[in-house]
Amino acid sequence: MKNYLYLLSIPILLYLAVSLAAAMKVFQYYEKVIWINQHKQVGAAYENGKKLFGFPVITGDDETTTNPGIYLVKLKVEDYYSKKYDTVMPYSIFFDLQERKAIHGGEVPPPAKREEWATHGCVHVEMPYIERLFDWAEVGKTAVVIQGWRDED
Repeated sequence: MKNYLYLLSIPILLYLAVSLAAAMKVFQYYEKVIWINQHKQVGAAYENGKKLFGFPVITGDDETTTNPGIYLVKLKVEDYYSKKYDTVMPYSIFFDLQERKAIHGGEVPPPAKREEWATHGCVHVEMPYIERLFDWAEVGKTAVVIQGWRDED
């Protein structure tokens, strides 16, 4: 059984190493990067490889996922309103237009309550961080890295 688990863990670890290596290369191609760590439920803004500021986030869960990947900021809308969810999404920074997923203003509860909360796949960032992020990010020039999957907080 130990040999089986060992053999199974090799491809998983290799996949994780390659994925993280690919994500780290994003700093070579883009001056500005928004990095979202779903496991820790935190984000950070980087410019020229240096962290400018960090912020707490809330992402989707296993039912309404925020899919890991490397994206590009496609569209910014300061006062977007979602008809689908009948809610305001201030300072929306869209990174997936097909799925209409964005980083936008929204409540982020304290860490002890985060496991009870999830988005519909977007990334919530609260004031004043989202306003600063919105002003700083550039359409077509800022990369968005969504790292990992959200699990138990």
